[in-house]
Formats: sequence, structure tokens, C-alpha cells
Amino acid sequence: GIPATLRGMVKGDMRETANAVLRLVNEDKRGGVQIDPNAFGTYGINAVPALVVTCDGRYDRIAGNLALREALTKIAESGDCADTAKAILAAHP
Repeated sequence: GIPATLRGMVKGDMRETANAVLRLVNEDKRGGVQIDPNAFGTYGINAVPALVVTCDGRYDRIAGNLALREALTKIAESGDCADTAKAILAAHP
């Protein structure tokens, strides 16, 4: 249920972007896809893949080649939004 967020369009082309999104949704069974270039600046994302967990006006960001469960576990262990990450992990064993 966590949407993939794209910074912008693939090669500046809507058709290529739509095809890439369809591949993500169909092949990886993702929770959705959104285009939000502002999120990258808001959360200081300069490398992908990255995961952001938000809570009460705060956030944790982790980037790198990690499985989603592994990234959430790291945030649950020591992040500002540890309780949120723990709740997500508990809801999806």
C-alpha cells in the first residue's frame, strides 16, 4: 500500500512514464505510483530507492538497496518515527 513516488516524467514524456508506471504496478504489485517532485526536496532525497516514514510532523528517511521490511525494521529500531514503522510492520507480518 506504499506508493512509489517519481520525481518527474521518464525522458520528459508522458507516454514513456505511463508505460514505466504500468510495468511497476503490474510486475511488482506496488500500491500505486505518484509523481511528486516536491517530496524529493522536502525529505532531502538525493538517491533512490529511498523510503520515508512520516509521523507528527517528523520523518525518517532511509536510502539504499534494502528490502522494504528491512528498511522499516531499521527505522523501527532507532528512528524518530519508530512507532509508525512498528505499526506498519505489525499490520503486515
